[in-house]
Amino acid sequence: MSPKPTIVIVPGAWQKPAAWISFQKKLNGAGYPTEYVKLKTVGGEELPLAGLQDDVAEVRSVLDKLSSMGKRAILLCHSYGGVVGSNSVEGSNAVDGMIFLAAFILPKDKSLLDMLGGNPLPWMIMQEDRVIGNPDMMNELMFNDLDSEEQTKWAKEVTHTSTQPFAVPSGYEPWANGIPCSYIACSKDNGLPYPLQQQLWEQLGSKPKVVTLETGHCPFLSAPDELLAAIDQVVA
Repeated sequence: MSPKPTIVIVPGAWQKPAAWISFQKKLNGAGYPTEYVKLKTVGGEELPLAGLQDDVAEVRSVLDKLSSMGKRAILLCHSYGGVVGSNSVEGSNAVDGMIFLAAFILPKDKSLLDMLGGNPLPWMIMQEDRVIGNPDMMNELMFNDLDSEEQTKWAKEVTHTSTQPFAVPSGYEPWANGIPCSYIACSKDNGLPYPLQQQLWEQLGSKPKVVTLETGHCPFLSAPDELLAAIDQVVA
């Protein structure tokens, strides 16, 4: 039996690494080696704040390392991580596929702001070079399927993100360049609503692998077993 590919976790905006620790262990327990990419744009304090290309460079560094070791990778990209992952795989010979998890999929030359109609979403608070999520809305937006204690816990782990990635156009479409792409959707997602997710995965072609979970935006916190099963399904 061939070894399972390494799952390279490309997280979304605002969330600190702690949110992924438990699910990363679950992936390891299921036989998937993992690499977590800490994005430069999330929680950074060094000025000027990092941008999309800095995040892309972090992912490419991981992919280059795996390639040098002869290992194969599948990117698991959450939310904003879909933009980072898409721009990271161009030219890499280590990537067997991409999984977009409630993630943004941008056409080439379009930015996140373009996809949002030119303006931040109502819950995004712009603060010069950084953007935060309205703290009064985070529980309902990102953690609506967790109990109140867990909502409070994970809301405390939300930080700021650099504004730069929102305006930078994406430069690569992996689905149009031979890289197998699948989508894991979250039907109760209040941060990236399900109808918008449907519009996004339609870019992947006529018959992409799509699995829908009845969860909010962060199934790695609220439904880890279901998320693992979905990953098994799209990787198979």
